Amino acid sequence: MARTLAGCLVAVLLSLPAQASGGLVDHFLNGPCRIDRQPILIVTDVTTSGEIDDSVSLLMYRELERRGCVRVVGVVSIFGNGGSSTAQVHKNLDERIKTLGLAAWRARLLRGPDRTSFRAPNAADDTRLRRIAEIVRRHPGLVMAELGPWTVSSLLLMHRYADPAEISAILGVGGRRPGERFATGRTLAGSLFGFRDMNVAEDTRAVSYLLRHHPDKLWQVTYRTGLGPRTVHHEAIGAFAPTLARHARKRWRTARHLLGYDGIPLWDTWTTSYFLRGGNERLGCRKVPAAMRSDDNGFRDPMQLHLGVTGAGSSRIVACHQ
Repeated sequence: MARTLAGCLVAVLLSLPAQASGGLVDHFLNGPCRIDRQPILIVTDVTTSGEIDDSVSLLMYRELERRGCVRVVGVVSIFGNGGSSTAQVHKNLDERIKTLGLAAWRARLLRGPDRTSFRAPNAADDTRLRRIAEIVRRHPGLVMAELGPWTVSSLLLMHRYADPAEISAILGVGGRRPGERFATGRTLAGSLFGFRDMNVAEDTRAVSYLLRHHPDKLWQVTYRTGLGPRTVHHEAIGAFAPTLARHARKRWRTARHLLGYDGIPLWDTWTTSYFLRGGNERLGCRKVPAAMRSDDNGFRDPMQLHLGVTGAGSSRIVACHQ
């Protein structure tokens, strides 16, 4: 009986992806630093029960900081693409920072704006943006890592809270080729469901503004980037961060059994490749024309960021789409 159980256990372990053996860091951070101690400001719409991407991203950015690749000078909350308010995300972020062992970051925690770029900042948001801008001003050449809607970068530049010369790059997640839906077809839900251009859809004016006025700063991870062999098994997340094990298991069930994906797509976390030597090449990042366009297959998205589109309103940005 013991031999049978041992044999079954070995078979199960061998059937898991390589990341499940504890190689979560190697899965994402597979190269040396591209630059030493690059100052970065992380903007996140972290949740404690839905998407797990932002939580894993925080851990990987912490690893980059330990390696000396980056200096995390601030962590900013922003309203979520799951409908969460900035106030709720800020509460989530404070909780996650504690449970993930990131206590040193609590002093760097900032609350982002409540409003999208379609409205001018009110008094409360003006105060918050000024505090964020002061962090940017103290760290010239800073990189904005936008793990949610691109509102903070947009408002900082649109309303002149920050000088464009102070921000060297804006990393984000969004964009697809026209007609791409990313439905798996392996299950009923997987046949009907295709990922929205989530961060773009939450604040389309932010994306439009940055495309028109600061395309040279944009470096975008697209949805294709996080699929296939780049997905992650829940065991890998649980092995690296036991406090996330239950959350990761729930996300795995949704992605694998309900939607038909091979694992959990973690798009935001692939923004870490920007800071690694050879990261651009591994993700297939290159300059491509991009524009905001309506899409009949957009599933509630009035506009999406489309790649390979030329003509009125298009700009060339760096997009990772391999």
